[in-house]
Amino acid sequence: MGAPPLPMLPPATIAPSGDAGCGAMGCMGGSGTKPFYATLMDMPSLTPEARRFIETEAGKRLGSGSEAITTGQALLHHALSANDPAAMQRAIADVRLGVLQAESGAAALLAVNEGQPPRQIALTWIKGQTSVPATVGMSMNEGPWGLSWYHLTTMVFLVAFMLGAILIHYARLRRIDGLVQRLTPGATPAPAGNPKPVARTDSGTAPKPAPPSVPTTSAAPTQKPPTTEAPTPAKASMRWSGALRVAQIFRETPFVKTFRLMEPTEGPIPFSFLPGQFLNFSAEIDGKRIQRSYTIASSPTQRDYVEFTVKREDQGAESRYLHDNIAVGDHLDVSGPFGVFTFTGTETASIVLISGGVGITPMMCVTRYLTDRNFTGDIFFLHGARSTQNYIFREELEYLQKRHENLHVVATMESAEGTAWSGTVGLISKEFIERAVPEISRRRVHVCGPPPMMEAVKAALAELGVPNGKIKTESFGLAKGAVPAPDATLPAVPPAPSATVAAAIPSAQAEVQFSKSGKTGLLAPDKCVLEAAEAIGVAIDFSCRVGTCGICVVPLLDGSVTMEVEEGLPPEDKARGIILACQAKSAGNLVVDA
Repeated sequence: MGAPPLPMLPPATIAPSGDAGCGAMGCMGGSGTKPFYATLMDMPSLTPEARRFIETEAGKRLGSGSEAITTGQALLHHALSANDPAAMQRAIADVRLGVLQAESGAAALLAVNEGQPPRQIALTWIKGQTSVPATVGMSMNEGPWGLSWYHLTTMVFLVAFMLGAILIHYARLRRIDGLVQRLTPGATPAPAGNPKPVARTDSGTAPKPAPPSVPTTSAAPTQKPPTTEAPTPAKASMRWSGALRVAQIFRETPFVKTFRLMEPTEGPIPFSFLPGQFLNFSAEIDGKRIQRSYTIASSPTQRDYVEFTVKREDQGAESRYLHDNIAVGDHLDVSGPFGVFTFTGTETASIVLISGGVGITPMMCVTRYLTDRNFTGDIFFLHGARSTQNYIFREELEYLQKRHENLHVVATMESAEGTAWSGTVGLISKEFIERAVPEISRRRVHVCGPPPMMEAVKAALAELGVPNGKIKTESFGLAKGAVPAPDATLPAVPPAPSATVAAAIPSAQAEVQFSKSGKTGLLAPDKCVLEAAEAIGVAIDFSCRVGTCGICVVPLLDGSVTMEVEEGLPPEDKARGIILACQAKSAGNLVVDA
């Protein structure tokens, strides 16, 4: 919306400049046929007629000068709002001319009140404007620099008025900025109505974003370009909870949808995250409150929205709820970000991303982030899908690969019958990986997909010489439930002085004591600590239940446990006796701080 038109200055306000020696005092006679000061020079004495003439003309000058000052101030306010320096200068010049006119009228009235003859009035004004010594005595008191005190006082008042106007203008801007800050999410209540929160898919699917200005597989509208710098780990570690609005829903394949979430007041997303992290969603489904997690698939450089992608599972209540019940305009309860399955480009000089099915979503987040940030290292993106119809983000990956020479995308279809697919057919194998990635043994590898696919990929990577420490995984599906070998146990941590340590029970069942809750429950060898806690009503926060998110960490006060998956547990935490409740199993008694 454009700025309002500038007010026009009345042409009679500013004195013409064509008359030599014609200043604000001399160019506004009653008839306009003779300059004012020249008329005064022809009046030898202050007769009643001369007094009336001078008072009338002085009043006109005060009026026109005041009008010019007012108009100039309006112009100056407008120029300040529009940040137009040229208009500011013109407005100040108009104000200056108005001051001179008003000053000349006031000086004439002052001189008349003092009884000065007209000629003396004219000579005094000319002397003040031209700094020419007067040939007759001056009755007006002089101040510094040869200016009258009245002149100085008027100028000081004008400058103070202008500074005050500028300060008021910026104070208004600060108040507006403060209001915007108070309305930003984090302290914003959820909109009125009955918001529909969301849950996570059974298959562990994570979200996917459509990157800035990049086409998605569905006819998604053009996205806004990244608006802020990428978050640092410190920023991303700050967790947030609240409601986000479903702004758009995109159908990627017949069974996969992408949900775009925005801040309800359309401000920036109220949290920062790292590529590969996820959000927790809670929803009321069939009268039961359920909490699930989905990886954020949009790039952290995109601050206007986040997206997550969900595959509809026939046996998955949460995924069916999202696909069948959630609509644009609904609000979802969200908390996060969480997760350690991240890559920002600072860890290594190159990255290998291997995904299967909907496990592609965290890999898309990383890829979008790295290409947004112009990462210069090699990005090897390997993906396996059941068919071309199920190849999510295919068009977008092809688009990104054309724009970024360091992005190498290779895909394989489990079945390609009846399609125009000319690429590899079959599962992701050792040979497929070896052909796609040179010198893979020296590279960092991220793997995400269904558990069987991940197990096969990790076995292939081991055969290719990739150290286990360079392989990072994110499970999309339930973890295997077998109890690990006894030599994989976590060293026991000395119990707290107040903890009661039960003797080991050699039978098939042991006990787990929850010291903080004061409850004790049975622990079967094939059950984890989280399941034992849920059975007796001990609350332990969790999300993925597969050992990758790191939310269910609790201190182990006594005993030893085995954990099949430890992706969500940093080594330093493990050394301090921290365990993952969803993975910790034991044939002996345990004491847990929960």
